[in-house]
Amino acid sequence: MLRLLFLIGIITAISSLKIDAQTYTGTVKDSANAPLHGANLIAIPDSDDLNMAFSISDEKGRYRLNLEKDSSYVIEISYLGYQKIIDSIIASRDIQKDYTMQASNESLEEVLIKKKMAVVVKEDTTIYRTDVFKTGEERKLREVLNKLPGVEVDREGTITVNGKKVDKLMVDGKTFFTGDSKLAVENIPADAVDEVEVLDNYSEIPFLKGLEDSDKMAMNIKLSEGKKKFAFGDIEVGGGLEDRYSLHPTLFYYSPKTSVNVIGDFNNTGQKSFSMQDYVNFEGGYLSLMDRPNASNIYNDDFAQFLRNEDFTYNKNEFGAFNIAQQITSDLDLNAYSIISNNKLETLEEYNITYIDEKRGLDEFRETRQNNDLFFTLNKLQLRYRPNPDEDLTYDAYVKTSSATANGILNSFTPVDSTFINTMANPDGIDFTQHVNYSKQFSFEHTSTLNVDYKYSKNENDKDWLFNEPIFNTIIPFVEEDSLHLFQQVNTTLNQASLDLKHYWVLNNTNHIYPALGISFSDQRFSTLDEQQLDSGEINGFTEADFNNDVHYRLVDQYVGFQYKTMFGDLILKPGIFYHYYLWQVTQFSDEITNETKPVLLPEFQSEYKLGGSEKIRLNYSMRSGFANASSYANRYRLSSFNRIYRGNEDLENQLYHRLSLSYYKFSLFKGINYNFFFNYSNRVRSILNTTILEGINQISSPVYTDLPNETYSLRGSFTKRINDFRFTVDGDAALSSYSRIVNENTIAYDSEHYGYGLRIRTTFDDLPNLDVGYEHDFSAFGSDNFQNRFVQFQPFARLEYDFLDGFILKADYEYNYYKNQENDQVNRFQIGNASLFYNKLDSAWSFEVEVNNMLDANFRRENSFSEFIVTDSRVYLQPRTVLLKIAYKL
Repeated sequence: MLRLLFLIGIITAISSLKIDAQTYTGTVKDSANAPLHGANLIAIPDSDDLNMAFSISDEKGRYRLNLEKDSSYVIEISYLGYQKIIDSIIASRDIQKDYTMQASNESLEEVLIKKKMAVVVKEDTTIYRTDVFKTGEERKLREVLNKLPGVEVDREGTITVNGKKVDKLMVDGKTFFTGDSKLAVENIPADAVDEVEVLDNYSEIPFLKGLEDSDKMAMNIKLSEGKKKFAFGDIEVGGGLEDRYSLHPTLFYYSPKTSVNVIGDFNNTGQKSFSMQDYVNFEGGYLSLMDRPNASNIYNDDFAQFLRNEDFTYNKNEFGAFNIAQQITSDLDLNAYSIISNNKLETLEEYNITYIDEKRGLDEFRETRQNNDLFFTLNKLQLRYRPNPDEDLTYDAYVKTSSATANGILNSFTPVDSTFINTMANPDGIDFTQHVNYSKQFSFEHTSTLNVDYKYSKNENDKDWLFNEPIFNTIIPFVEEDSLHLFQQVNTTLNQASLDLKHYWVLNNTNHIYPALGISFSDQRFSTLDEQQLDSGEINGFTEADFNNDVHYRLVDQYVGFQYKTMFGDLILKPGIFYHYYLWQVTQFSDEITNETKPVLLPEFQSEYKLGGSEKIRLNYSMRSGFANASSYANRYRLSSFNRIYRGNEDLENQLYHRLSLSYYKFSLFKGINYNFFFNYSNRVRSILNTTILEGINQISSPVYTDLPNETYSLRGSFTKRINDFRFTVDGDAALSSYSRIVNENTIAYDSEHYGYGLRIRTTFDDLPNLDVGYEHDFSAFGSDNFQNRFVQFQPFARLEYDFLDGFILKADYEYNYYKNQENDQVNRFQIGNASLFYNKLDSAWSFEVEVNNMLDANFRRENSFSEFIVTDSRVYLQPRTVLLKIAYKL
């Protein structure tokens, strides 16, 4: 409670600070009295002790400068193609002044050569000249971007510009590794950056811009002239107590035709270089996964299971990344990267689990220990051929390999039983994907694209289970021995190919029609083997007990359809409809168990209304269809956990669901405000759901094809207001879902509700400590006719960054988590903090840092979760406090 009161006191103190500044506002127009959008206004103080102020005029020509009271400034106003205006003022009071700019007699090329504007805004492109905003204390690209107007980088490395997420990051026009921003913001040196170019509505192929309606945003980092043709980077070495160490080298080489990036990270301090989020980004990002029928498999496959561990008692991380971009000829470019990671993880988790059915609740205490070794590589090769401005041919090849060894101990205790299990798993996999895209613009009216994809993947997992007593006595025919040894093999092979042809037909300036057709083919083989290995060396097979699978699954999807695009002023409408004809066949041990065909008609609708240059509304609707993978059709038993058996169903068909999304976005640099609101709705007409037989803690699950109701509503939004050096943010979200599940042959209706809001204050002082403080408050309710659960979570946080004396930077962060189950008054509390002190003397290549992670030496992170019949209170143990001394040298 004292910490909470202290945090509230900080927020109150910041809110009550006197903002000793004068506002200088007005408009910038041309000689015809038309507003100039994107004019640069720079206020240069007479005193060296004051900082420069900067503003960009909005679409109405308005500007706002915040100036120190009673100080003198020189105001410079510039706009491409117009004569610069220079004015002098004394900020003794709030001032309102309008400016009229005269067209320049110089050519545009002469203007660009003679003067560089701090920010250039032109249609969908914004260019920042970073020298205007740097203060010399920035270490990495992250700090540079956070100084730019409207640009923000969060703790995970995600970049937003005017509230919109950057989807792709490039350096000097070449994709930086995967295009994800995390590696760039944490590794590119600040002094290498000259300009930052932001490209909204970005398209990989220029002549498709305006046709494919891309809502992506890309950022291109332009390097300083001195970094254009030589190597730069740094190397950081650290050591600490209890044999802790870190080694972090980075090397970058750029020339007009070649770029090479090398990043390494070797440590045993718990710092993961490649996370589950990075893996999702490698697979195309969250939005791309939403369009895939089996997106959940990405999160649950053997490879992802290791990446999902964010908390551990020990972590040894060895990470290397290499990226090369080469202009082979004037028409042909090569881009390739390799990411290699070797991780050793040790985890300890404890769970208090309550199983709820219509009769009573059963409590289980579970402890799991894991010792995992994971080695994986992610590789890409891209060749792009552009013989002329109207043709583009791209070939991409992706290869992912993974292998792991996982040793685990699981102890489970209930009032009626105690189970002890040792496990050893050896998952191994390879994925190889090829993609060819050919695009050609025949004329202004006619453009076509052809996409051909092929994917091959093979995954194997050999798993040994050692039980102290039989499990699932009525299903698994164990032979009684002192120890029960169950061996399991799971093999999956996939061959998948698709072809898509789309034509863009421009009827006139306001009407387009886009016909498309395609075909996709998927061939999957899925096999499982469960058997007992006896002490004598003999095998006790489970085939007669309906275990083991050998499934061959084929799916063909043929489709044809079109989209129609029309524009009424600032309103764009884009309806479409597609006809799919599905054919799927399943065999089990060479016996055909399914052979079906089915036509499906899928309508869609998109619209966008622009209320202004930085304000728009989007509405998207679509009906989606998708099939399960081969494992869901495997209609014989397999053991998936010590207390769970899964059995597929050969009678599954395609899921069919409606999806609706509505978004509103507004940004105003003049008013310092940013709005973002999103509403999503989904309704599953036909879906694949798991039915569960629950007996004690044991579960037998099987999928069924059903029309049981399944609706979800979600709403989230944020509002940000900037006042001088303070940024205030209020955000909130709500999610409601209503669905049914079948448990113990009873259909049970469930309702889930979640509401949350957050408050945050962030400062951007130049000479004072900067704080980022706030809290999040969440309310959750989940239940059915049999039970109700209500939860409250409160998370205050504080982050400090202070540049002081000559070259010192202090950083610290603190987070407190309060969680309460209101049904049983169970309360969980958790807190964690980190700190670092960095020193770099001006113009010195050497820097020093003392870093402390888990400063409060928290033993575990405590969390709660719930599902249809399980409520879980978990304790995930953490790596103890680490103290590290780091020394870095800039190359």
